[in-house]
Amino acid sequence: MHCDINDFSIILKNAKNTLNKAKITNAKKEVDWFLEYIFNRPLYELKNNKTTQITKKHLKQFNEFINRRASGEPFQYIINNSTFYGYNFIVNRHTLIPRPESELIIDVVKKYDFFKEALDVGTGSGNLAITLSLEKTISEIDAIDISNSALKIAIKNKRKLQAKNVIFFHQNIFKKLPEKKYDLIVSNPPYISKNEYEKLDDQVKNYEPQISLTDNKDGLSFYRFFAQGLSKILKPKGKVILEIGLEKHKKKIQELFINNNYKYKWHKDLNRNYRVIELWQ
Repeated sequence: MHCDINDFSIILKNAKNTLNKAKITNAKKEVDWFLEYIFNRPLYELKNNKTTQITKKHLKQFNEFINRRASGEPFQYIINNSTFYGYNFIVNRHTLIPRPESELIIDVVKKYDFFKEALDVGTGSGNLAITLSLEKTISEIDAIDISNSALKIAIKNKRKLQAKNVIFFHQNIFKKLPEKKYDLIVSNPPYISKNEYEKLDDQVKNYEPQISLTDNKDGLSFYRFFAQGLSKILKPKGKVILEIGLEKHKKKIQELFINNNYKYKWHKDLNRNYRVIELWQ
């Protein structure tokens, strides 16, 4: 079964209507992106090439995508891919989808010349650790996570992107601190409170790993632990760079570190929200 790209336009229109009815706010772009994914070609090439053949396999893939997306499954999980800092990472439902806001951590690190030894706490898909390696900002980085399933994906991303100096460990930092000290510690910890988690959009709550989103308490568990424990694994003049969630937690997080003799500096994301706190002693 084949149809040309012009006949396919009717199917595209119906697909976009389906996603709009499902309240997918970026429906048109997502349909276009998925077409590029299926054909592995830019959309303008598909539109300009009148001889493009749409096979039965293409239609099956496309209809499956529309059905899954209309049910609320995130686009990135359907194609098992998410872009972070210009790199394509494998993701699935065991890993948090990397957000553009987290790229600010990389930008902050790159303001400094170089770090010899770094640690990424709660690495997930490995996006922070691997990007720091690829951007040549560190000599070597240890990356830890409590989830073996997430670490399997992180290791796949390391191989895919050929990051040579990243080592992944299965470790619960609350139960065991690393046995060495680092020049740089980064983390995008679970910062959503239990109450806030219950109010999340279904596209997040029903698909992304709960353990990566919330501490099932007030959202500050990791910051309390970091404020009290990171000094044991941070070298003199070392840097700690952490992402935060809601700005209403900003003052509490700031006070936690001040009370443990940290100096700090805030960094805003592209939306002018306080997103990253940079710390040193």
